[in-house]
Amino acid sequence: MTNTSAIQTLVGAASGENLATILNRLSVQPALRPFDERVVNFVGQLSQKILTSPSVRNFPELAALGHWFRKARVHDMARTYRAPIRGQMQLGRGLAFHLAPSNVDSVFMYSWLISLLAGNTNLVRVSQKGGPQQDFLISVLQELSQKIEHADVAIRFVLLTYPHDDNITKQISEACMVRVIWGGDATVRAIRAIPLRPMATELCFADRFSAAALSAKQVLNADTSAFKALIQGFYVDTYWFAQQACSSPRMVAWVGSEEDIDAAKIKFWLALTKEVEQRGAENAPAMVMARLGAAFEYAAFGLAELASENLVIDFPAKLELMTNCLDRVREIHCGNGLFVQLGVKTLAEIGPKLTAKEQTLAVYGFDDQEYLSLIDSLPPRALDRIVPVGTALAFEQVWDGQELITSFTRLIAWPQLAV
Repeated sequence: MTNTSAIQTLVGAASGENLATILNRLSVQPALRPFDERVVNFVGQLSQKILTSPSVRNFPELAALGHWFRKARVHDMARTYRAPIRGQMQLGRGLAFHLAPSNVDSVFMYSWLISLLAGNTNLVRVSQKGGPQQDFLISVLQELSQKIEHADVAIRFVLLTYPHDDNITKQISEACMVRVIWGGDATVRAIRAIPLRPMATELCFADRFSAAALSAKQVLNADTSAFKALIQGFYVDTYWFAQQACSSPRMVAWVGSEEDIDAAKIKFWLALTKEVEQRGAENAPAMVMARLGAAFEYAAFGLAELASENLVIDFPAKLELMTNCLDRVREIHCGNGLFVQLGVKTLAEIGPKLTAKEQTLAVYGFDDQEYLSLIDSLPPRALDRIVPVGTALAFEQVWDGQELITSFTRLIAWPQLAV
């Protein structure tokens, strides 16, 4: 039996509206063409509200969200998809069900808003952990939803939360045409065991592991301005979510001669440590203990050794990788300011070490030929993104190898009369 009394609706549902009514209401709404102007206006105002709110200063991740969905950029996205194709029309698939992760508060907003722009109705299950970021987003959405000018869009989405309950998830899954799962491998497996209707599709964003590759020579040769930008960018990539985001580097590959690598490490980690101290990055006792536990486990299995004798106080903490097999390295890694590092002579040497688990490689100091050599050396499905350091967390329309507007839409074709 489904215990729908455990459901708390946050945005988009009237007081007392039960789950069955919500699902029916969302399911009967017609699918729209991508980038319907009413939806574009809603998303544009949401972006503006986020960016102009004084509270956003406390949430740089939300500032990035607001910037990504600014109206001018959405119009640029729309131009890509509005090229007329004779005899075809692109429409949303219907009701999309999004299960948001608990470790990155704002990431669900990207898939949900892209799905909304694609023409779908949407039901989003957010984490019960909540938090100030989520509270801020909910308040902005509630305010916009109450405006008459957004009435046609406000009826097309509901945000809610409920304890982990397979029966509730099953009821929603039976009604949706698209299911989007953000979470670890165990979460994805558990949700995938709950069947979808036969015509429905599914997008899964499971556990991924990301790394950075730095040219030792270019780090050493960087002028003051370039080096400062490198350190600040690396901080954003790794400390905004305490390395819990799938695209945050946890491994650092140093590329170059042994002499250059040794010197670049000293320069880089000293500067990053100062940056972490100046910014006051969170380093709770639980984070320290997680790093220590992971470091000791690495040592016990002969996977990595300490890069210094001050692991308790080092933040960031560094370990030297002693294995080419990353499977166990990924499983043990806890994030929280811990980095495993290795040295290679060329960028292409990294390729064979990677697997389908590796998502993003944040890079600094390489040329096109080096990137092409790396790509040629990759095993099947390894790496979805190679991006400059400082942009690892930047969301893109193509995520985990999937073009999201395409994934959230379908095509209707009809016969053409001879001209």
